[in-house]
Formats: sequence, structure tokens, C-alpha cells
Amino acid sequence: MDLAPTPIVAPNIGFGTAALGAQCAAAVTMALEAGFRTFDTAEAPYWYDQTAVGEALHSFIQLLPECEDIPTACVEENLMISTKIPPWELTSIENIRNQARQSQETLLGFCSVGDTRYPLDAYFIHAPQCWRGWHPYCQTGNEATLSLRDAWLAMEQVVTIDKSARRIGLSNVSPGELLDIIQFAKSRTNGRIPDVLQAYADPLRPATELRRICAEHGIEFLSYSTLGTQHAMQGKGNPVLTNPLIVDLAEYYQRSTAEVVLSWAIQRGMSVIPRSSKRTHIMELANLIYSPPFLEEGHLEAIDMLAQ
Repeated sequence: MDLAPTPIVAPNIGFGTAALGAQCAAAVTMALEAGFRTFDTAEAPYWYDQTAVGEALHSFIQLLPECEDIPTACVEENLMISTKIPPWELTSIENIRNQARQSQETLLGFCSVGDTRYPLDAYFIHAPQCWRGWHPYCQTGNEATLSLRDAWLAMEQVVTIDKSARRIGLSNVSPGELLDIIQFAKSRTNGRIPDVLQAYADPLRPATELRRICAEHGIEFLSYSTLGTQHAMQGKGNPVLTNPLIVDLAEYYQRSTAEVVLSWAIQRGMSVIPRSSKRTHIMELANLIYSPPFLEEGHLEAIDMLAQ
């Protein structure tokens, strides 16, 4: 197995696994070989396949040269795996905690030693509630039965009691919902504000208010669909990667349009989780693991203006 060189920098770049279908395990393996060690997945079927992600991780670790102790290899390789509980599982505090334990076992059980579990990097609430069209399960009347505040109490226990994850976070929330959970956590002696927020952001829709709140409260902002895929899913093509400014900057720096957009996001304080099922694209995405973001300030400002 060809292994990637040691990263010379550690930008906030991971590998996403949404909508990879039957190619999920192969894509995760290629991403591992390219140097990715941070991965994002979710419990929601149809979009994600946690089992395939866990199997790919396990197989890769087993095949590492001179790997005789898998748990030690997991630590040395610094695997950082995050997943998300869907809204239809927000039914009780105990169910949320059980879901986190099960996800940790599915994804990283092979890294654990006895009763000492190798924790998820982050466990997210995927969304506070279903909305029609978001997922097939959301078109059958499934609704969260816990309020977001009550669900957050369970999330805190995932970290403090169960230690199934190092961090907890929110996804697909409004600025008002994020602020409410921050206030709720701060109002209690042992409350915990979100460690990380996962939200859609790209140069045309940069989630400015959510990013401002995160910066103010020291919350990591993790962007998904950074490369414009949300536009494409709505049948609008991809106005991000085909934007004339992005194309011109890619030519100027002799980098791909995807690298330009990801560099912009990282330099603007976001973490990113791009994905692909093609080896050439995965290797391209991995360039930012081994070399620092590269955009000049004037070019960053020009990309910022695309949202005006």
C-alpha cells in the first residue's frame, strides 16, 4: 500500500462521506492513502454508510506497516472521526446516549482497549427537527420528541459521562437556535456550549451570522458543501466552481478551482470536509494537507465580495 507523506501543516481539512453510495468504503480508503485522518459521517441511512466507513478505517489500520497493536496505531495515526444523530432519534436522553455509543462502536470499536473506548472526535445533532424533503425518513411523520434544549442535555452526557466523544456540536441550526443553546449552557453551572457547529457555507452563501456567533464564542465552524454542491443539488449547476473569479484565480495560482475555494474557507477561519469518489480529485483535495493555504489578502477580499 502506498502511504502519503507526513503532512507539513495541519489545516482544518477533513473528508466528507455524504452521498458516496456503494463507493463509500473505496473513497474512504483512497482518502486515507492520500493522507486524510479526519472524517465526517452520519447515522442517517440513504445519505451515509457508517458501517462502510468503520470497515474501511479498520482495514487501513490493519495494513499499516509493522502494525501489531491496532489501538496504539489508532492513536499514532490520530484518527478523528465525527458523526451525527438524526432528528428522528431525538426521542429520549437515554436513546441519544445509546446512539452515540453504538456509533462509536461501529466506527472506532476496533481502536478500543477493554472498557476504554477510543472516542469519536465530535458527535453532532444533525438537525433539531425533520422538515419535508430533507430525508426520506422525514416524509413519514417522524419528528423529534425532545426539545433542542433537552436533547442538548443528553449530548453533554455523551462527553462527560459516557465519553463516547471528545466534543459535541450542532448542525443545520439557525443563528437563534445556536444562541439559545449557548445561553442555555451558560446558565447552568456544568453546562457546555457547542464545541463545533457544522453548517452549509460557500463563497456565494457564506453563513456570515453563524460564523460571527461562532467566532464570538470560540466555537469551531465546520463548513459543508463548501464547493457549491448545494446549488447543483437544486438543479442550478455549480455557480461556485464555475464563477469567473474562481476560475481566474485557479489559473493565476496554477491550482484547481476546488483548491481555491477551500483555501478561501480555511483562511477565513472555517474547517472543511470536501468529498469525492475519484482518486485524482481526492489527491487534489489532499494538497491542502501538505501545503498551506495560498490566497493573497486581496484575492480573499475579492471572493468575499461574491456574496454581496
